[in-house]
Amino acid sequence: MAVHIDSLKRLCLLLTLIYYCGLLDFATRLVSGRATDVLAAHAAGDPARQFVGVLLLLLAIFVLCYERDNRVTTSFNKDLIWWALLGYLMLSVLWSYVPAITLRRVVAFSTLVLSAYVLVQSFSPLSLLRFFARAVGVITLLGLLLVPLLPELVLVGGGIRDQAFVGLFADKNAGARNCAYAFLLLFGLVSTKTGLDKGLMLILLVAIAFANSATAWVMLLAGIGLITLLRYLHATSAQTSFNRLMLFAVLLILGCLLCYWLYEQLLGLLGRDPTLTNRMVIWQLMDGFIDIEPYWGYGFGAFWASDAADAFVNRWGYIGNAHSGYYEAMLHGGWACLLLVVALMATGLWHAGNAYIRLSQGQSMAAPLAILLLMIPINAVAFAVLNHNSFDMFLFALMCFTASRLAAEAQPDNWRVV
Repeated sequence: MAVHIDSLKRLCLLLTLIYYCGLLDFATRLVSGRATDVLAAHAAGDPARQFVGVLLLLLAIFVLCYERDNRVTTSFNKDLIWWALLGYLMLSVLWSYVPAITLRRVVAFSTLVLSAYVLVQSFSPLSLLRFFARAVGVITLLGLLLVPLLPELVLVGGGIRDQAFVGLFADKNAGARNCAYAFLLLFGLVSTKTGLDKGLMLILLVAIAFANSATAWVMLLAGIGLITLLRYLHATSAQTSFNRLMLFAVLLILGCLLCYWLYEQLLGLLGRDPTLTNRMVIWQLMDGFIDIEPYWGYGFGAFWASDAADAFVNRWGYIGNAHSGYYEAMLHGGWACLLLVVALMATGLWHAGNAYIRLSQGQSMAAPLAILLLMIPINAVAFAVLNHNSFDMFLFALMCFTASRLAAEAQPDNWRVV
């Protein structure tokens, strides 16, 4: 039976790769073309995704039940905030404007969280992150190779980003972020890079350049700087690493304040308008809808499929999300949901910081810690955290569970600063 359960874990790994890294979406587009009725697609979902998602959920539940006495379940109490968030989203079915949609979104989000949890508890966590980073690199290479063969599927067909690279990913901006995540993981996790790693990093840079994504370039530059600094600051002494990390945190806060004061100048250097491609206009319109349901929201995933969104759709058109994870949290579940998301991000950083400090090879946590920090502003301008089927959210869950597991495994009894 040991061989059987290991095979199921590998199948779970394969399905998550297909499901969250864009391969399934691309196969659907290849067979049927790009969806034209995005509202219908949002409401009904894709049959192939539903089938693979249910299979993945059943696999994750089976592994959890089978290994209920092992590490897979013993660390549940270390990640209570995740289960609290899942429970709250399940409860939102009770007040959802479209209960059927909320129920489907809860199932999809549960699939993402449970599959990420099972993978981190079943494999070497840092090797798992390297695996997905390399997988994104290979998928990106396949997308670049398909540019001359299927340009209508791997390039954006119109608008202000005409002919920008999408590749096998479903969305240009999300795809560029995926490439940036993969590059940063390869840059930070792989101390001695092979020729394959170097080649994949070059491919990821080329794809980001073709995607014409300012956000991805900011992620790259900021991430490389954060990872380099964190690796340099780590020391063999946990106390020294803690002191240096606190100094780093102070400097980071001061740097964020400086960026806030120089906001318009920095956007000018990046060639972006102060409204962040009309995002601020969208958020201003969203404020009125949030004020209608400020405490409990419209139910998980229900707003864009309900009549409540009609006024926005008639004025702006259907966009599917508010281009901000924090605004989406308010729409999903009001202030309670937003507080849970903030607590989730803070807990992830806490565990990553603990692992960074306590591990003798804490430099390996520099990349996950840096990416978790970057996800705070990324989630402000993109629907990343709480997105039930995105690679952003899947990677976020992987890194949070990785940090939790490594922090728990590396706690010395004689050091209690954090």
